[in-house]
Amino acid sequence: MSTDTAVRPSSGYHRVLGAAASSAVGDGMRFAALPLLSTAVLDDAFQVSAVTAATTVPWLLFALPAGAYADRFERRLLMVLADLLRAAVLALTVLLLAADRLTFWPLLTSAFLLGVGEVLFDCASFALLPSVVPKDRLESANGRLFAVQTVGRDLLGQVVGGVLFTVGRAVPLVIDAVSFLASALLLRGVRGPVPESGPESGPAAEPGPGTGKPRLLADIREGVAFVLRDPLLRALTVSAGVINAVYLGQIAVFVILVREVLELPDAAYGALLAAGAVGGVIGGAVAGRLSKAVGRVPALVGNLALMGAAGLAVAATDRVPVVAVAYGVTGFALMVWNVVAVSLRQTIIPDRMLGRATGVYRLFAWGTMPLGALVFGRVSASAGPRTAFALGGVVTLLTCLPIAYALLRDSRVTDRRKTTEDAP
Repeated sequence: MSTDTAVRPSSGYHRVLGAAASSAVGDGMRFAALPLLSTAVLDDAFQVSAVTAATTVPWLLFALPAGAYADRFERRLLMVLADLLRAAVLALTVLLLAADRLTFWPLLTSAFLLGVGEVLFDCASFALLPSVVPKDRLESANGRLFAVQTVGRDLLGQVVGGVLFTVGRAVPLVIDAVSFLASALLLRGVRGPVPESGPESGPAAEPGPGTGKPRLLADIREGVAFVLRDPLLRALTVSAGVINAVYLGQIAVFVILVREVLELPDAAYGALLAAGAVGGVIGGAVAGRLSKAVGRVPALVGNLALMGAAGLAVAATDRVPVVAVAYGVTGFALMVWNVVAVSLRQTIIPDRMLGRATGVYRLFAWGTMPLGALVFGRVSASAGPRTAFALGGVVTLLTCLPIAYALLRDSRVTDRRKTTEDAP
């Protein structure tokens, strides 16, 4: 892909940021409303859980192909198409709901297609960002992007979605569809890199005159091999898988800890979750400055250690304020880790490989999350939620060693101390 068409961050980046904010609020409303809608229209508990799971399955099935397509097609256009797909799916879902024809299979299909759109959008967006933001400002740009998504999805969207569902079952879905249309309109004004010779250019086009399938498979193989043979990318990818498995595992048993160990009401559970989201927002806001102040290696390893220590703190106390602070620290440290790690990957990966490398990264990072939930659920059932949190803390602390080794051995990682303005 050619980078000659890169845009000033004041134009392209802020359009991407606005699109992310718009769709994040809508997504938060859908995350809150879809389980409520499933419960309202379906009578079977398994079907309800299947609809929820259907939104995450596309990450396992399509992360690698989506990453390949993000390198073969114009990324901005791919994001617009993903937005339009999700808006159309939501519109059809609303029509079926209004006609009283929204049964299990249409709802399951809608959830799955919404997940497919999310995979396409995310793989393309993380690959597009370096072309609209200078490299020395990537961490600040990613920090703001993640913070906006967290506020929109986890704080504002989910609260508003639950309230609007009580007004009308279709209302959150309609607003979510509008948010995707607004995102698509904003992205139309973004100019990013385009394939130099069309979607079939590059080494992956060599398999020859057949259909596009051999070329797609070659693209995927090239992306997987690229990540696996790079020690630093390999370490970052494995670490992300471990961190996300631990985080979702702790989320899965946190409600048990709140109810059975701390003996708090359900409202307190929501408040403690909000503490984690607030920590994440703060982490996203300061991640770029923190990395510039202390360097990438201390920022990554230090916040990884902070996550582990917070898990051990939750396991060791029955004091609610300590748990709230520890959960906020977890959200902060996880966000800083994500911002710095993603920015580092965007810096060291060639533009033509960004989509595929993102697909591989997301496959591991998201694919381990259900496994973490199952493992921590089993540990909690047999030894209690505190033991599960203690296990997560120890595993996270142990992960510090290999990632620190990989970071310190790689000449591409520098501990920068700059005084220039870091806002994109």
